[in-house]
Amino acid sequence: MTAVEKARAAAQARLEAVTAMAAAFLRKAFPLPGQPLPPGWRWAMLGECGEVVSGVTLGRKLNGAVIREVAYLRVANVKDGHLDLDDLATTPATEEEIRTLSLKQGDLLLTEGGDADKLGRGTIWEAQIQECIHQNHIFRVRLESDGLIPDFVALQIASPHGKEYFLRHAKQTTGIATINQRVLKALPLMLPSAPEQQRIAALLRDQMAAVEKARAAVEQEVATINALPPVLLRRAFNGEV
Repeated sequence: MTAVEKARAAAQARLEAVTAMAAAFLRKAFPLPGQPLPPGWRWAMLGECGEVVSGVTLGRKLNGAVIREVAYLRVANVKDGHLDLDDLATTPATEEEIRTLSLKQGDLLLTEGGDADKLGRGTIWEAQIQECIHQNHIFRVRLESDGLIPDFVALQIASPHGKEYFLRHAKQTTGIATINQRVLKALPLMLPSAPEQQRIAALLRDQMAAVEKARAAVEQEVATINALPPVLLRRAFNGEV
């Protein structure tokens, strides 16, 4: 059992190191506040680069309007860097709501908060299903310039630069932190040329894929180690050791 505990501690340390690698890659790509921008980069606020809207409020009064059920995203569906669509709910909505709020390929989805880890958490909609809207606790950002690469913007928002901005400007209550549209629209973005955005996004995607592969391997190792004590105890009481 002592050996199991040592193995568990070592695997947990490796898991923490792998997790820290993702933040390190993002920190290297995007300077923190106070650091100079690379040559050719410029600043722009997110609200200048696209449309920022929130989604439907559940339980709202529809006042006899014609409605139909449509898939919608909850905060639980929007993770950091990916979507979990295994438990996708539906909600009644009007045709106007569906028309104006249906997600399109390349939309950025960001959560308004809750726990600290949900503050500004998000990813890109890749048209996984044909018709889907989103809850009011999720912001949709639709970039309006051909010179902006959604992957680049999403990765920058997920970087320590974005996290630090959201934490600094969030409304804080007991155990809860939230951002509003005004804060999100004022998020400062660092923008190089479109080809440079493409290059950085491609590099970071490869790095993040490697991190996720390593994380999955270590998490499997941790799960295997955690399963050892019951097995060892069962064998001991059965006289097998």
